[in-house]
Amino acid sequence: MRRTSSFLAATALAASAVLVPTAAHADAAGVKVTTAFDILDPDRVATIEVAATSASGVTGVRANVHYRSPSAEPYAALEFTRAGGTDNDGVWRAELRPDIQSRPGLSFVEVLITTADGATFRKVTSFDDCYRTTIDDFTSSPSVIDIDHSDVTLRGRVMVQKSRDTAPEPAVGVLVDGPATKPEATTDQDGRYVQQFTGTPWPGSYVHRQGQLCPVSAPANPTVNLQAMEITAQATPSAPMTAQGDVVVRGKVVRHGAAGTVPVAGVPVWVEVPKDLLYFDPPGAVSTGPDGTFQITFKAGWTVGKSGKLTVHASDSSGFLAEGKAELGPFTIGNATRITDFTVGRRPLPYGDPIEASGRLALLPNSNGITNLPVDLEFSRDGKKWTLFQREPQYPGTFYFSPNTLPKEDGYWRARYAGSALVGPSVSNSVYVDIKYRTQIYNFNASPEPVKKGKTITVKGLLYRFMDKAVPGPNAPVSIYFKPSGSTKWSQVAVVKTASNGWFSKNFKAAKDGTWMASYNGSANYITSNKPSDYVDVR
Repeated sequence: MRRTSSFLAATALAASAVLVPTAAHADAAGVKVTTAFDILDPDRVATIEVAATSASGVTGVRANVHYRSPSAEPYAALEFTRAGGTDNDGVWRAELRPDIQSRPGLSFVEVLITTADGATFRKVTSFDDCYRTTIDDFTSSPSVIDIDHSDVTLRGRVMVQKSRDTAPEPAVGVLVDGPATKPEATTDQDGRYVQQFTGTPWPGSYVHRQGQLCPVSAPANPTVNLQAMEITAQATPSAPMTAQGDVVVRGKVVRHGAAGTVPVAGVPVWVEVPKDLLYFDPPGAVSTGPDGTFQITFKAGWTVGKSGKLTVHASDSSGFLAEGKAELGPFTIGNATRITDFTVGRRPLPYGDPIEASGRLALLPNSNGITNLPVDLEFSRDGKKWTLFQREPQYPGTFYFSPNTLPKEDGYWRARYAGSALVGPSVSNSVYVDIKYRTQIYNFNASPEPVKKGKTITVKGLLYRFMDKAVPGPNAPVSIYFKPSGSTKWSQVAVVKTASNGWFSKNFKAAKDGTWMASYNGSANYITSNKPSDYVDVR
């Protein structure tokens, strides 16, 4: 857990970072530059000390003092005097009295060391000219928080002390903020403030550099009760993964709150994939959606038979949730199958006729010598619950079903390969087949023939329906058509109902030569009948 340290102690001792010399390489070695500045000293004197060795000998030490930036124009120049040692191995010092009224804050001291070889060595140090600032009477409540109860109240008093000879006094009108600059509060006439935090496990009061005040911070450090994250996930396909095919991992992340499980939105989720299951690059992390769901896709490896487990991780940067992890598998790399071109024969299917179906079973990415893949023909009344109708041991390629068992009812048909350890399952599209009873018109006759013009022609016949046995078709509409000699067009001239014994009859006035035909046009349960015809010569 990252913490921000306090900004400044009462006495600062700063050592500069080494910078590249600005001139030719000097033979100065072991150079150390320090600045001693006691912010509580009434005299407020900064002492800069340089320790150096040089084979050719140090010929001079001086410094330029810059305000706020090492690249700013210098506001003071210092000349150092040797306080000990020799020009080849000595210590040099200089003092500076900064003006906190006009230049509060950081000053940078650019030290230049010249040596007898004509080169100059450069180093920079700094000191902070500010008044000691403290946060007193600091309190944090409550002492224990969690993601559902994250409100924290901080109270404190900002005090400033200008020297050890004077007592601290309230800092009035000072801005106090938090780790991410919010929430903000301003001290009152007594230096006191109140901050209200929510949604962060790291509340704290921060007084950043303001005028002559030194920066200071007071972290609250409440105890955080971490809530566990739970991951539910599923990989598709699962048994097996298709070699070089896409694998999709879908899931959801929830946390266990006081009132039950709650979706966790916006947390990073990633899948750890073993090398044997991975084609190339590992999948990247994604963030959960508002409902806690996620989806990650990666390409499976190419070696059939390789196995391993997937591990799904969920991390949290809020500081309130424990990392979640779920292990999926084991999974095996295998081939995929696909059923295409699935068709079923006649529709509607006459009652008592066998069902005929065909299609093609393909193996992906290649057959690898695999044979004898049993394909099932399945039936369902509602398209949801399926039962086995026939199984055939098929090779990859075209399959054909013509079972001896006869279907007895309407419903859906499909082909399915159930899969194996190294070959993935597949299922065809479903096809609805309506089973209807056959119908047949027998003893059809138009008479008399020949017939005199103007006389009566009687058209009659017998309609049968073929269920488990042949029975007459009562009360069924039969259409009667006539086609004059020399014409190719049929005209419907009557619709008659069959009697209880299946017979129908209709009289017509003879007008011209032609052919008479009868047809039962079917219904929801019966197939259209045959269309017998009879020619009558009218004289």
